[in-house]
Amino acid sequence: MPAGRPDPRGPVQYTGVKTTRSPRRISWDVLRVIAVLAVVFQHATHQVTINHPELGDPPFRFSLQIGAATLLTISAFFVCETVRRGNTLRWWWNRVARLLPAYVVAVLFTWAAFAVLAPADWYVPTPWDVAGNLLFLQSWLPSVHYVDGAYWTLPVQLLAFTAAALLWPRGRWNTWHAPALVWAVVLVPLGLRLLYTPESPQWFRLLFDGLGLHRAHLFAAGAAIWFWSRRRLGGWHLTALLGVLLVAHEAHSADLASTVAFGVLLVLIALAAGGPDWDNPVLMAFARPIRWIGGISFGIYLLNQEVGYLLSSVLLSSGVTSSWVRLAAVVAQAILLGWFLTTLVERPAHRWLTRRLPELLRSWRGSPGEATASSAAGPGSGGRGGAESVRSGRPGDGAGGEHELAERGVPARPAHDLVEFAVAQRDGDLAERRGTGVADAAAAPLSVRPVDERTVRRAPGRD
Repeated sequence: MPAGRPDPRGPVQYTGVKTTRSPRRISWDVLRVIAVLAVVFQHATHQVTINHPELGDPPFRFSLQIGAATLLTISAFFVCETVRRGNTLRWWWNRVARLLPAYVVAVLFTWAAFAVLAPADWYVPTPWDVAGNLLFLQSWLPSVHYVDGAYWTLPVQLLAFTAAALLWPRGRWNTWHAPALVWAVVLVPLGLRLLYTPESPQWFRLLFDGLGLHRAHLFAAGAAIWFWSRRRLGGWHLTALLGVLLVAHEAHSADLASTVAFGVLLVLIALAAGGPDWDNPVLMAFARPIRWIGGISFGIYLLNQEVGYLLSSVLLSSGVTSSWVRLAAVVAQAILLGWFLTTLVERPAHRWLTRRLPELLRSWRGSPGEATASSAAGPGSGGRGGAESVRSGRPGDGAGGEHELAERGVPARPAHDLVEFAVAQRDGDLAERRGTGVADAAAAPLSVRPVDERTVRRAPGRD
């Protein structure tokens, strides 16, 4: 396991709110592409034979269940990276605004597709199922069926975001508290797993499944790698923790091959977090498609499984018997629908909920100072790649520099306060601009030039 070291390319020279370093690291997008394509192929070539054997044999079988686990681990890493700065309630709302709109539309779209295209002998989700999925009651009410089996990750993620927002301001994460919490998240569910049997009380099984305790260790993995990358956890400590974590993963999943493959991906995540970027000529030659798919990975995840089964059924009933053609069509529709969901729903809804809605609420409250700060940002959106989308490590079309401060809800303040604000934000923002947690940004040398309010407000959200 590589030891955490400062970025070999040298420290970031920080001037005002501008950085000379490229804001994106291709290594994270490579991992997202690997993970989301693993999800798509596992559903389209292995899970389909279990759920719908009438669709025939696929051209090959990819049975490793590693995609969702990898995506959740990466998500946990960036939770630690972004929750550290600013108001945690605002951070939590930002994450909710990113996930919920796309999820709601995906649930309704999948339900409508089933109502129109599902064969007569397929189960069509009922309005009760849809309502239960929208309220995240699938794991709590046995009478609620999943509209799409892949949606089990959404309530787990929201619980993790809520726990991070509640715990971070109250913890002293530079001492032994952080490793102790990470170990507890791994060991406590593992101990409860030993008590989980078909004879266990229903309330115990519902609590275990509803809280997602069988996947809590994935968030512990992301947090542990982040602490190690910030040199708050030793290399041998991380190796031992991840070893026990893989034992827990096998106990929860009972799938040794997938556990071994997930262990390999954990090593790659650690390399992405603690080493130089993977900007070698081979990967950089495919940088645009890699970053594009990485940026729409959440949309692909939401609309690949059940909708893919429907498409395969329609093609088969239309006389398309080639399993290769049907597989290619399923993969293509997952990417296409994921792109539509990201560009038409996820990004615009996120912008509206995190920028326009707070502005409306401030105007309704009639606060002159806040209204002035909001209007001073200007009417434009500032182009693609806003500050928040960069901090989340995903390509985006969020607010640009002229909206960056207003989006964070920062009121108008004197020039010297704006400089202090820029310095205070650099730790989390710059590390996330690089997409890595290599070395504590507080250790990087600062070079802050005197700036006025207009200079700060004009600073672009990303290079």
